[in-house]
Amino acid sequence: MPVKVSSKNKLLLIVVAIGAAAISLVVALKPKPEEKPPEAVVPPVADVLYVEPGRQTLLVPSQGTVHARHEIEVVARVGGVIESVADAFVPGGFFSKGEPLLKFEQADYIYKVTRAESQLADAKSALAQEQGRAKQAKREWRDLGSEEANALFLRKPHLAAAEAAVAAAGADRDQAKLDLKRTTITAPFAGRVVETYVDLGQYITPGTRLAKIHSTGIAEVRLPLTDQQLALLDLPLGKTIENGPEVRLQAVVAGREREWRAKLVRTEASIDPNSRFIFAVAQVQNPYKGDAPLMNGLFVEADIAGRTFDDVVELPRQALHEGDHLLVLNEESKLIFKEVELLQSIGDKVWLRGEIATGDRVVVSSLGYSREGMALTANPLNEKPAGLIDSVEGTSDAAATAVSETAAANNASQGGQ
Repeated sequence: MPVKVSSKNKLLLIVVAIGAAAISLVVALKPKPEEKPPEAVVPPVADVLYVEPGRQTLLVPSQGTVHARHEIEVVARVGGVIESVADAFVPGGFFSKGEPLLKFEQADYIYKVTRAESQLADAKSALAQEQGRAKQAKREWRDLGSEEANALFLRKPHLAAAEAAVAAAGADRDQAKLDLKRTTITAPFAGRVVETYVDLGQYITPGTRLAKIHSTGIAEVRLPLTDQQLALLDLPLGKTIENGPEVRLQAVVAGREREWRAKLVRTEASIDPNSRFIFAVAQVQNPYKGDAPLMNGLFVEADIAGRTFDDVVELPRQALHEGDHLLVLNEESKLIFKEVELLQSIGDKVWLRGEIATGDRVVVSSLGYSREGMALTANPLNEKPAGLIDSVEGTSDAAATAVSETAAANNASQGGQ
């Protein structure tokens, strides 16, 4: 028996059918999603330096204070009143070798010389008389017909005493003259007055300190060196150095950087027990010559010419990893490790040698993580060494392809928009 459908139900079925058809049409006509190529992974960027090993003379740094080769205190050998002082007898005054600095009153010492000469003349007169008596006694003994005589009859003891008296009087005369000479104070070298302790009109006694002076012909600097620095210098220990290494001294004087040339002349006999340093001594000839005197007490920085090595490279300290290897990019811009020998480290610089070739790209930036074979994008910080074959590019083929693909994908996405 057929089922009757009401008009209301018919209308509902028509609406459902139309909705289903619309949904099917929308699904059929919706745009398909655009297929995009996967984004390429760009290797991390690393700063690199092209290296060029070469022959280098390493400079060994040190520092020290300038002091004169000779520095002494002048002490009075005789006493008296200071009668005169030289113009140079002031702190900072320059004087020549043998130039009088002080003079004492000489009257008492002249009197002593006169008395000593008088006593010497008396002793010589007594000696002459005794010599005559000895000759007379010898003749008298011969006249008696005997060749032998005792020493007392021949007055030999008397003669010896007279000769000794002459020698003593002569020594007293020489001492008096020496004391007279010592009333004039001179220096055994050309130099400069550091400090004075007496002045004009002052009475002093023997042994009184008069002044402190130092020489100006040679200046010296004691330079502390570590054991590693000694290895770079190859110095004989505890011996005088012949034809020692050149030394460059630097200091700022009156707002300007000054420079002097020196030479190592010796190493000291012992190692400092506190610092464990050994001290080498550098000398500067005529330190007060020129417009920049090397003054006593000046603190200077020193660079000593050390040993010469082949195949040495200079790099920033951060390029050295774990003290014995470098991170180097090969021709494919992949990371490899190369062992090196650390020769010297100064500040933020290191000097190395090892299996390093001209044109090697050494990584100098911090990577955080590194492993051999890791791909990197090189960012050169300097130019390739002259004459190097252009076979190493800033990025490897793989890195260049990745960069190109990334750029293409970016362009495509921008075009789709």
